Amino acid sequence: MVTVFTHDDKHAAKGRIGNMAVRSVIIAAGGFLVLLACSGSPVYGEEATCKEGRILTIQEGIAIVQKDSRLVKISSYDDEMAFQNSMMARSVMLPQLNIGAAQTFNRYKQEMKFGGMSVPTSDKNPYSFGVNVYQTLFDFGKSLSNYRASKDMVEAAKARSESVKRVATLEFITAYLDLLESEKMISVAEKETESLGSYIEDMEHLFKQGVIVKNDLLPAKVKLADAKQKLIGARNSREVAAARLNNILAFPMGEKLVVRDIEMELPQYPGIEDAWAIAQEQRPEISFYENRIKASVSSEKAKAVENLPVLYADGGYNHTKNNYMVHEDNMSVNLGVKMNLYDGGSARADLLKERALQGQIKEQKEKLVEDIKLEVKDSLLGLRDACEKVSVAAEAIGQADENVRAYRIKYTAGVATPTDVLEAITLQTRARTNYYGADYELKRNYAKLMYSMGIDLTLIYEIMENKNGPEKH
Repeated sequence: MVTVFTHDDKHAAKGRIGNMAVRSVIIAAGGFLVLLACSGSPVYGEEATCKEGRILTIQEGIAIVQKDSRLVKISSYDDEMAFQNSMMARSVMLPQLNIGAAQTFNRYKQEMKFGGMSVPTSDKNPYSFGVNVYQTLFDFGKSLSNYRASKDMVEAAKARSESVKRVATLEFITAYLDLLESEKMISVAEKETESLGSYIEDMEHLFKQGVIVKNDLLPAKVKLADAKQKLIGARNSREVAAARLNNILAFPMGEKLVVRDIEMELPQYPGIEDAWAIAQEQRPEISFYENRIKASVSSEKAKAVENLPVLYADGGYNHTKNNYMVHEDNMSVNLGVKMNLYDGGSARADLLKERALQGQIKEQKEKLVEDIKLEVKDSLLGLRDACEKVSVAAEAIGQADENVRAYRIKYTAGVATPTDVLEAITLQTRARTNYYGADYELKRNYAKLMYSMGIDLTLIYEIMENKNGPEKH
């Protein structure tokens, strides 16, 4: 799993080229995706469920996830901390203003010997106050480099937060599609139960007429019991999928949700080279590492001049209550240079450490690019595979339905056995299961491909909703 972390202004120029390709992909997505009305299995129909549960479209869910997801909220604190770090780095380049006041309590009044006399030099309990301003004038660019590094880290944090949002969005979409698939599996199990029940009713009618023996009924009843167990398991899977979706949305675990199905025609997808090019231009994870490298370069510059002289100015105003002084208050300005002559090799070690970190980040970026290429290829191949499966499975459903009708007629006519009919019903169930499995595999792989290419999933589904209009929902 790749660790994920908006794009830097540096990429704006070349981003125009990549954005052309991205825009074409998004427009294509709006062309072949259709968001349907509130629907589900016969058990979770619109009329019954919409009154009891909360209707949730993918676009609405994405908006909720990007606002309320725990992952997104946790990441937002990283943004705030990075920004405050930049403020701390900037403060070093600004004047430092200090103010102070003090009251001194002495046991004896301060005096000095003058011949055979003692002469007081100050009040017994004097007080003083003053204001001091310190400003670094020149430090060979150390403060400026540290500030630039902190600004680059702010951009890196933003890129990381964008990546977290994208991961949370993909996780939601996957869970949303899993819930839809689980509802379809319920409809498949119900269809099998219904077919077997109808078949058993016909057999019982023939048994009463003496056409068949009781042993012909037993395999069908066993098959019906197995189908009912599958239905129970499918409904349980639906509850688990709904709970997972509620968890992602930060909803109460028992929240009743009504999800809207998505019908997808077989999509046209880009070539692998085009997909890689778009991904490398759009993925915020790459921007994260690029900004970290820039920050490390600036930090290296700052550490290279750590022990060089620092020119500064220091000035202020001070007032001391002393009736024996000619001037109780005074103003001063100092120009000075300070330098650390020897620190035991600490600065040198810190510099070498930063260079090692910079090399590590570069390698991490290269590893990330290779991982993204693999992710894009895996998603693209998965989408192609799912497209082929859907094409095959769609034809098989009609053939399986016709096969069941044919064997039911043959059985009534006495030219087919109960085993033939049960096998036909089993094939019908398998065909429906394969079709819905392939259909949602297609949808998940499409979302995964868009994610791996760096396409904005929010925009994709917003286009889909706008294309259909609220009246179709």
